[in-house]
Amino acid sequence: MRTSWRHASIALVALTGCATSQPRSGAPSSGTAASQSRVTVDGGILEGRVDTSGVLVFKGIPYAAPPVGDLRWRPPQPAQRWNGVRSADRLGHNCMQARPYDDIDPYAAGISEDCLYLNVWTQSVGAGRRPVMVWIHGGGFFAGFGGEERHNGARLAQKGAVVVTLNYRLGVFGFLAHPALAAESPRHVSGNYGLLDQIAALQWVQRNIARFGGDASRVTIFGESAGSISVAALIASPLAKDLFHRAILESGTTMGLTHAIPAGGPFAGGRDTAVAAGLRVAAALGVPAADANAAARLRAVKADSVLATSVRQAGGASNVLHWPIVDGYVFPNPADSAIVLGAANVVPVIVGSNADESQQVFGAPSRAFARLITARGARAYLYQFTRVGDDSASRRAGAYHSAEITFVFGRPRPLQASAGRTSYDATLADAMSDYWLAFATNADPNGAPAAGRWPLWPAYDPVTDAYLELGPQIVARRDLRRALYDSLDTAARARGEVRP
Repeated sequence: MRTSWRHASIALVALTGCATSQPRSGAPSSGTAASQSRVTVDGGILEGRVDTSGVLVFKGIPYAAPPVGDLRWRPPQPAQRWNGVRSADRLGHNCMQARPYDDIDPYAAGISEDCLYLNVWTQSVGAGRRPVMVWIHGGGFFAGFGGEERHNGARLAQKGAVVVTLNYRLGVFGFLAHPALAAESPRHVSGNYGLLDQIAALQWVQRNIARFGGDASRVTIFGESAGSISVAALIASPLAKDLFHRAILESGTTMGLTHAIPAGGPFAGGRDTAVAAGLRVAAALGVPAADANAAARLRAVKADSVLATSVRQAGGASNVLHWPIVDGYVFPNPADSAIVLGAANVVPVIVGSNADESQQVFGAPSRAFARLITARGARAYLYQFTRVGDDSASRRAGAYHSAEITFVFGRPRPLQASAGRTSYDATLADAMSDYWLAFATNADPNGAPAAGRWPLWPAYDPVTDAYLELGPQIVARRDLRRALYDSLDTAARARGEVRP
């Protein structure tokens, strides 16, 4: 399991495959009526299936063209239309990555550059205006995929959401900064292709989600770790304006990262650091900076070689080398600065962390983020997740990084046996999925379906530091680690970071 960012090197949350991404025509799956499982999107007709929970699932939906060949390291392009009925009963390929974590296995669906697919869970297609919840996965921007079992959206869909999970380009394929790539760009920027993928997926949602019974005017983006940092980056990006209406950040903002990454990274020095990393990778691939055909030569290198070289340059598969870049265009400012400057997509937020993560990186920045959002006139809800398994191994791990994910999706306890069990797991999963869905529905976690079932979650107030504990007790509290967080905020301000 992933613990608190591997204590030092930041575990945010993997080369073959045979899953097909081509349309597959034919009769509906056994026991599924075509009228119930077919939907027409802007690319053509999709046929999903009813899963064992009775929810309709559509997997492997292309939301952009495969970013291969000349489209490698370019903004995502529109997906091609297909003829006939495209079967949506299996995941598309996962994006190129190694496998640094034992709880993230991308190989079942195979890995490929052809990976820009999303998945949808819904009660029914056609009529309906249900809230939409778009999940952005974690994995340090170098691992993970939308189709992980822990991200199964069936329970949230049963409760009334339309759930979307997605893949986005990772690592060197998603965030390579290089002068030759910037020279091709009308904006003279490179990197952030993974963020542009996320924006393209949200644009697809706006165009198509009503056909799955979703309400395009009530889109909540939510994510954990790198997914949560992505949420913060989308809040800061002018390109994501009006594509979402609420946001949930689980263990990650763009705050607190600058001095928390021992090996450095794009957040540590912005564009210059990112370009330096890109030039090192290119040189290791045999493409010097002065090469006039550098971009074309880099695109001609086999994907496996690009991946392996970038992993070596990072010093291992679990080290960060390529991240979102403050580039002045896609991501003009870190979220904290964008909020203070009045340049952010300010929406109501849920933000929080887990009790046994690094407090400098997750805890104090979560509180600071709530304060910044509140100061801009939007409502914020702060939480701390404290659930720990009853067995000794789980007690040692504590409420570790990523432990809350399955509870958010309404599934009792994490999937790994090492996470242990508790007598209250089912209750906690029911409560957290209710709170998250209520927020997606009403911009208030105290609305339906949580209203009357669970304790009142107070809106964040910087005077009281009000928050909700989610663990053995579900209880509203105040003064969340105030002395520690105040001291960390003071240290951050001394380093020049934005803290309220």
